[in-house]
Amino acid sequence: MEYRILDLRSVVEYVKSRPEAAARLDVAGPLEAREVSDGNLNAVFRVQEPGGARSVLIKQGLPYLRVAGEAWPLSQERADFEARSLARQHLAAPGLVPEPYWHDPEMAVNAMEDLRAHAVIRAPLIAGVRLESLGETIGAFLAATLYGSSDFALGGVERTRLAAQFGNVELCELTEALVLTEPFYPPPNRNDHLPALQDALDDLQADAGLRRRVAALRHRFMTCGQALLHGDLHTGSVMASPPDAQGHSDIRVIDSEFAFFGPMGFDIGLFLANLLLCAHAQAGHAPDAAERAARLTYLRRQMRACWETFQARFRQQMQGAVSAAWREPGFVGDLLLTVLRDAAGYAGCELIRRTVGFAHVLDYDSLEPEERRAQVGTRNLALGRTLIGSADVLHTYDDLDALAWAGMTEDTP
Repeated sequence: MEYRILDLRSVVEYVKSRPEAAARLDVAGPLEAREVSDGNLNAVFRVQEPGGARSVLIKQGLPYLRVAGEAWPLSQERADFEARSLARQHLAAPGLVPEPYWHDPEMAVNAMEDLRAHAVIRAPLIAGVRLESLGETIGAFLAATLYGSSDFALGGVERTRLAAQFGNVELCELTEALVLTEPFYPPPNRNDHLPALQDALDDLQADAGLRRRVAALRHRFMTCGQALLHGDLHTGSVMASPPDAQGHSDIRVIDSEFAFFGPMGFDIGLFLANLLLCAHAQAGHAPDAAERAARLTYLRRQMRACWETFQARFRQQMQGAVSAAWREPGFVGDLLLTVLRDAAGYAGCELIRRTVGFAHVLDYDSLEPEERRAQVGTRNLALGRTLIGSADVLHTYDDLDALAWAGMTEDTP
């Protein structure tokens, strides 16, 4: 089928034409469609039986960046990378990602489980919803997917063959530019920031030592293919069902079109940074000091749970590594320290780029008044610089925790 952009009418016709759909829907009867697009890149539709008894999610890669329009062309090949990565993730971490149904490369479509009872977690976290298993679940996802695609689990030959399927050049270049380059250099760039942050940004961009460290992080991003990364793991890439009375919910990771082989600390750092962005923004979102303190305590606990679950499960999995060399206790400890330091550096880059770069986050952009947003933005930039500059001297997660939360109180900033 020749590529065409789907709409509410044609997506129903498309689903009815797919033989795989018959196992998921009554394709002989009427179907309804609703657009549920929520990200920067793709068009997303829910196609369901009347009354919503059964449904599927149809995700189509557009020939441009959805958030920017046709002026920013983008290859639909990203749908292929998402299909391959979702299949790997579903194998390594079943129940932590949507179940894939089919992939149509000609139409740049991925059909998958419709998580209709779930919601993207960014807005609920901003509002103070506590998902008590969030950090543990993401840590488990990271351990399973990163170890499962590494040399340690696969051996060098199989890992190299797998990596050859993820030459995600276009989206990697986008990350290199928007996360690891443009925020750290003066125009020309696509940065977007409050005028009140100009002095702080000028100072940041004039810091040669910082730029040197970011250059090293970018080079590592480009050359250190340790494992298959999600590539864009933030709180907008996670969905959860409503929490029960104990705060537990079904949590799934979505949107892996940025997947590629890179440094394991990148995924971890992006997720931790987005919890910090939420924490900083509570200065303007929490209704009172007591609730603000409770939200900060919760977010800090989830960050620690993410890292501790990841490292504990990774250590456990390394006991079954394909080579005895990888099972050396000292080697595993050294490896995890490198991952922690990478995570800190990439977290710093994420804090900065989400404040002054091309694509911000709701946590920050929804702050009012503008003076409050500028205060939080200043704190984001300062912590980002600290994490990048101090990453190489960290020895334990406690060191990272102390840096990230230094001076953070219910009255922050």
